[in-house]
Parts: sequence; structure tokens; C-alpha cells
Amino acid sequence: MLAAVSVIAFGVFGGGGDSDSAAATTTSEAASGDGTTTVPDGATTTTVPGTDTSVTLADGGTDGAIPSVGDPIPLNDLKMSADDIGPLDFGDDGDEVLGRLVATFGQPTDDTGFFVGSGSFGECPGDGIRVVRWGPLNVVIKGQPGDSEFVSYRLDLRYGGLSSDTTDISTLSGLRVSDTVEELTTIYASFYIEYVVDEDAGLVFVLKESQNAPVLLWGPVESQAPDARVTGIYSPNSCQTQAATG
Repeated sequence: MLAAVSVIAFGVFGGGGDSDSAAATTTSEAASGDGTTTVPDGATTTTVPGTDTSVTLADGGTDGAIPSVGDPIPLNDLKMSADDIGPLDFGDDGDEVLGRLVATFGQPTDDTGFFVGSGSFGECPGDGIRVVRWGPLNVVIKGQPGDSEFVSYRLDLRYGGLSSDTTDISTLSGLRVSDTVEELTTIYASFYIEYVVDEDAGLVFVLKESQNAPVLLWGPVESQAPDARVTGIYSPNSCQTQAATG
């Protein structure tokens, strides 16, 4: 599904390097976006911005406020890695993670509620997931109401909400959305960066410790030109992480 375009540089990845995910060159998927339309049975269909990909949300989403949990997390502590966003680790209780984010950023921009996933957010088809968005940040929760866990995230400028503080969240090594490809290759100058074409997301960078190592981070870029922008930063797909850990 993905065609290799080129191999560039090797990048310093400050932490979060332990990932059991499989390579994004064969598994990457696009994420959900903003557009929603009501269909006759009361469900909604969410379309990925800039693509033809859509998912049907069986319960039509949720309008309920998410209870705040704990104190706000300082933005400088919310660093993206292969298996967490700062103190919010993959595998943590889903309600707890969402509550901490509400304490930090307020109520979300969008909340799908739980629905049966088809793989559009990197989950295994058939998984029960909930996707909650703050500006450009999508947080994916797996499970069901009252029994869920945080499994992945996707920070992507296509989701809109560019005035949100989530736009400024960086990786452990300091990469942010809107940084240039030149900055990407400089920041991660000792690791391996591959550029591939994803069926939905288009041209993406894939960051690894070495050519055959698991994916650490990936996301869409405008092009491979030095002044082209990195428009998204994604964690490894949760389905491949789940398969790797058995």
C-alpha cells in the first residue's frame, strides 16, 4: 500500500525509543477529521480532510462534558514519544487520560464516543475505539465505556484548530508541526528517516532507530524539499503495537 520514495538521514530521538510497533511502510492509516453529516439512522459519517476516507460513528458521538481530573499538565511536560505524551502513557486508563487533558486544555473540540473501528485511526478493525480531539490533536482510546485505555495519538494540522495550545506540543527532541524537513533531519540526525507514500495521508516521514527497527514516530510532510513543512506527527499505529506484543 505504501511505496518507498527515498531514505534520508538519521535522527536523534530523545527518549520514547522503545516501541513494539510494526513498520509504517506497510501499516500506516489516515486519521479522522472535521466533516460530519447525519445519515438516516442517526449515525454520523466523519470524513478525513483532504481524502475520501470516512468512518461511520454508530452512536453519533457524545455531547457530554468530560470530567476534569487533577491539575493542568504544563505544556513543556507534554512531549510526544513512541509510547506516550509526557506523563500520559499508552495503556493508562482512558477516562483518566481524557480527564487530565480536559484539566489542561478544557473540553475537547470533538468527541466521537465509542464505535467499532475499521482501521482508520490505526486500530485493528473491529476494535471499540473513541477518538477525542483538541484542535489538531486526536487522542485514541480503545475499549468501551468504563473500561478503556489510551492507545495512540495523531497531531495533524489538517484537523484545524490551529489556535489551540496543542499545536505547540513537541516531541522529546523538539520537533513540532510546521517545522521544516530540514529541521526534522537536523533534530533526528543520528536516526533513520524514510519517506513513503501512505494511501490516505500522502507523503509521510517514518522515523526509526535503524532501517529494520520498529517505527518511533511518523506523519505527513508537504514534500521532501528542505523548506517543506512537517504537517503531522503520529505515534505508531496501535494495531501493529498490539500485534507485536501479542
